[in-house]
Amino acid sequence: MPDWDDLRFFLAVYRSGSLTAAARVLGCSQPTVGRRIAALAGTYGAALLESRAGRYAATTVGRRVLARAERIEREIGGIADDIDRVDERPQGSVRVSVPEGAGLLLVAPRLGEFRRAYPDIDLVLVGEHSIADLGRREADMAIRAVRPRQHSLIARRLAVVPFSLYASERYLDERPRAGDAVLPTEDLVALHEDFTTSPDFAWLRRNVPDARVRVRVRSPLGIRTAVLAGAGAGLLAPYLGEAPTLRRLVGPPPLLRDLYLVYHRTYRRTARVQIVSRFLTDCLRSLSPIG
Repeated sequence: MPDWDDLRFFLAVYRSGSLTAAARVLGCSQPTVGRRIAALAGTYGAALLESRAGRYAATTVGRRVLARAERIEREIGGIADDIDRVDERPQGSVRVSVPEGAGLLLVAPRLGEFRRAYPDIDLVLVGEHSIADLGRREADMAIRAVRPRQHSLIARRLAVVPFSLYASERYLDERPRAGDAVLPTEDLVALHEDFTTSPDFAWLRRNVPDARVRVRVRSPLGIRTAVLAGAGAGLLAPYLGEAPTLRRLVGPPPLLRDLYLVYHRTYRRTARVQIVSRFLTDCLRSLSPIG
């Protein structure tokens, strides 16, 4: 008889398509995920997953297990919901998914302050560029740049963040211009092509159409690192562009991005979640306020 924890590993690999991605979701190592999947196959006497073109897919046995595993997941989520409806005590664990840059630069430095004020709340900050699925309890709360559409989620807009082009003094010394003006032929550091739906792509095409992308990365922190190294100009939020060797370039109006605090509707009366909500709001107060 498999236990729920094994099935949780199975669902994570099936949904993400790889052991590495599942390990990030589950907060463990890739070998651990591999061992749990192998153990589950031993329990059933057949493999539940197989690799197809570099991505894991469910086998015939796995597809039969999948529907039941998802039903178990929903039932366990329902139990958590029932408990949270009556939980009025400021204690317990809260897992928060945040964009890497905002999480590391604006929230993480104040975790000690939060721990001293609320020692019984275990606040776990997960900095990531991907979007955690709150419906599947991959996180309890999230800070997102896109407003979710699910009725089961509460979303509150915290700020409107202006993104502008920044460059290092080293880069500007090599590419002189008048008054730090944006050149139409800038060398750029930009997001990877996998993120073409991001507003960043449209903004760069519209405002620096003759620029050449020299470096592509998968996160705003990656853009910041390459810009600091002098690889080119990059589109950054103010909290990422504030560095002694970086300068904001002058030219096109900034790209304005909304930032939302999101959590499951069943948490609206849960004391620990509301306390964390107020803490996150205070951490992000330095960003441009909504108006």
